[in-house]
Formats: sequence, C-alpha cells, structure tokens
Amino acid sequence: MHGTALKALRRSLGLSQADLARLLGAHAMTVSRWERGTAKPGEHAARLLAAFARAAERGVRFEGAGDDPTRFLAEVLGAAYREPELDLGALSATNRFPGRVVQLARGEVMSKVVIEVEGGLCIGSVITTDSVDRLGLAVGVAAVAIIKATEVLVGRC
Repeated sequence: MHGTALKALRRSLGLSQADLARLLGAHAMTVSRWERGTAKPGEHAARLLAAFARAAERGVRFEGAGDDPTRFLAEVLGAAYREPELDLGALSATNRFPGRVVQLARGEVMSKVVIEVEGGLCIGSVITTDSVDRLGLAVGVAAVAIIKATEVLVGRC
C-alpha cells in the first residue's frame, strides 16, 4: 500500500497517525514516513493494513473507540474476515436500495433494522438477530435494502 492510499485509508477509518500507530504497534513517526513514502510497512503491518482496508469497505470507523484500541482492533479484524458479503448478483430481486444503517433495535430472536437510503428515505425491516450478527450490521454500517414482493399495498395520503 503506497503512502497516499494509506493516508486515505487512515482517514476513512477516522484514525489519527497516532491512533493507527498504536493499533499497529508502531510509532506515529513511522506511520508518517509510510504516508510520505520514505518507508514501507513490514509484512506484519502490511497484513493488518490490508485487513483495515477490507473493514473500511464494510463501513468500520474508529469513532468512540479511542479509549479501547484493542476492542476496535477486534472489530476491524472481525469485519475484515467475517463471512463473505452477500453476492447481490445471485438474487432475483431488482429493487435494491444501498444506504447506511441508522437504527438497530436488537431483540433476543428478532431485531429491527432501519436503513437510510438516497434522499433521506428510511426503510425498516424486522430480521432475525442471527442475521444481524452474520451480516455484521450496526449503526453506521453500509447496507442494502432489498425489496422483493408480489403485492404492493397502497394507502391514501
């Protein structure tokens, strides 16, 4: 990973150079040198950075984790290596609305998930809590609302 990409990754995760250094077991000046291209991460750091990039693609951010970097590191690695993402190309549903989870009410068996899509529209669904965990859903995570219905109910406004 070259310096510009590393800096963009660090920023997309919401990390300072010091935060990233602490997570990687490096010094902040070392991270600065990596970003400027005057040094390259070793094999261990490069593997962690690759995991960080995968987690960033799945919406992980550092916000609120400053007090517990170990917990954040566990979250990043969990998001990076969790079960493969759903291949939406394998579904017959054509009504797909990408967005971000804005509300999640977990229950023991069922959970309510609300996804905000383009234009500020919110789509809610009740799914199994197991599915919430398997999909790695949490507030702020990118998600897709997929609507498949044989009937459409219409009401008067």
